[in-house]
This record gives sequence, structure tokens and C-alpha cells, in this order.
Amino acid sequence: MTTNPKTALVASALAGLLLGTAACASSGGTDAASGGGTLSFTRLKSTVQGLGPDPACPFGLDLAGALKAVGIERGITPGSGTGHPVRAEVVPPEQAVPLPTGTTPAPAPATLPARPENVQVWCSYNAGRTPVEIGVVAAPAEGIAVNLVLPYIQRAGDLTTEQVVTVSAEQPSPGQAKTSPGRGSVAIARVGVADKGDLALLVSQGTEAPSTDTALTGEPLRALAEKLAAQLHA
Repeated sequence: MTTNPKTALVASALAGLLLGTAACASSGGTDAASGGGTLSFTRLKSTVQGLGPDPACPFGLDLAGALKAVGIERGITPGSGTGHPVRAEVVPPEQAVPLPTGTTPAPAPATLPARPENVQVWCSYNAGRTPVEIGVVAAPAEGIAVNLVLPYIQRAGDLTTEQVVTVSAEQPSPGQAKTSPGRGSVAIARVGVADKGDLALLVSQGTEAPSTDTALTGEPLRALAEKLAAQLHA
């Protein structure tokens, strides 16, 4: 997959700008079918802080079972193209900073808004020969988990700036999943949490896949994200 660097920079700026206004869908309430009764930002942060240097994916996900449930049977192995199959971190908060020159759509603030502390876990697999990357992003503020990773969604989905704005504006409600515009190569599920905050699960073929496996796009990918979100626990 190739990405226009200028488009990626604009998408990054948009991600910051969109943090200034919460996503349209509220993250309030919990959804037992999507793990909401057991998940919270605080618990996920504690889970990540307790991981060793080379951990397994900490959420008890059964990717092979979820794929089979949506009609795709593949052998699953740990991903090898990213260095470590599991990357997990507590991302520190960021203060507001000036936008790069030339990236401020008018009218718009001249700075990227401050970002809250957030938790990100990325688990990489191979489903047969196809890379599958599952990301879990949690934040203590409502309606912003998806916006925190818009640059990733832009790259993995090969999206235009306008499509990135659509992703932010038309997020799924907790307990639901949607795919990105265009080829539908990124699925986004929002998961109910047990306290204030926001949690999103993303499924894609990653940002480095040499070609797109169309069997894992569109509705099958959306259904896969929905199944994985229902499995999610910490």
C-alpha cells in the first residue's frame, strides 16, 4: 500500500482538530455483548502496565473462531512483519501545539488540541498468508478513541482527507461496528465501558500489506470486528 505523505500529514492534523469536538456518537452506557461490563480505561491501563517485555495479546481473543463464525477458515500464526506481534503502551498526554504550516483548514484553530492519556494495544497475526492487525484504543474521555487513531485508519484504509472526516463524524455506537469508506479495509467497533471513557477495537490488514485480501474487507471484516469486540475482556 502506498500513501501520499502530504495526505497523511493532513489526516494527522485533522485527527488533532477533531479531538476538539467529541464524536457524534455518545460512549455512555455499557453493552454486555461487547464486554462493557468488564472493561474500563483504568482496568485496561493496569493490564498494559502489567505486561512483560514480549507479551501475548492480553484480551483472550480467538481470531480463528471469530473468522470461522463469519465464514472464513484460516490458520492463525503470530504476525512477523512488525517486529513484535504485540505492541502495547500507555500513551502520555500531550499539550496543545501549533499546527504544521499549511495544514490548517480555514476556519480552524491554529493549534492541535491537547490530547488525554490513552492506552493502545496492537496485536498482529497472519490469517493464512494475510496479515491481520487488531488494535484496542481506550481513553478516559468520551467519544475520542477513534479520533486518536485517525492517522492509522487513514493509512490502513488508504483514505482521502474527506473520508477521514466521515470516519470521525459517522462512528458506530457502542456495541456496533462499521467499515471505513471506499474499499472497507478497516473495521471499527466501539465497545461499551464500565465507567466514563471510550473504547474502540480496530481490525485491518495493517499499514504495510503489499496487497489487499478482498475476502477480509467490507461486510466480512465488519462482522469479524463485531465478533472480536464481543470476545474482548481484560
